Amino acid sequence: MRHLRFYCVGILSVFAAGADCGTGGHGGNGSPAVTSSDGKAAESADTVYHLTLDKPTIEQAIDSTVAKEGNKFVRVEVSQVTNPAKHPLSFEVRYRSKTNVITYLGSFSLYPADNPGKFIVATQGKVKAEGAIILTLVAEDKAARLDGVRADVKRLALVER
Repeated sequence: MRHLRFYCVGILSVFAAGADCGTGGHGGNGSPAVTSSDGKAAESADTVYHLTLDKPTIEQAIDSTVAKEGNKFVRVEVSQVTNPAKHPLSFEVRYRSKTNVITYLGSFSLYPADNPGKFIVATQGKVKAEGAIILTLVAEDKAARLDGVRADVKRLALVER
């Protein structure tokens, strides 16, 4: 029952915004299928990414062989959290098109701030079978950087529900 509550928090928090964030220099031709802020490529679907406030972003190319235009959600599984002081943490999800236009899809927060869970973020019909999904860990509290905050995230997925 505990995960159901977090799942609902994730759903409720993503319907608020869908603004286009303009263009950006995230990735480009020749970049690996999945990269993290440290530039390492993913090994497999079982890969777990370790997000910290010093390296808060992963970018995952959309696999056009499994992506469908009808996928309505990005699924994010936060498998483990290190946050002893329970600093408020959130995650922002964006889509980068093949022409490098960045579109904000939504965000979600952990509650309590050290509890992992599975979350979905609506694609708002903006995610195509090409481009990439960008996930960023955010902490408003500057002291969180000093406390070794870390979130482990499994490979992102596009899902219909």
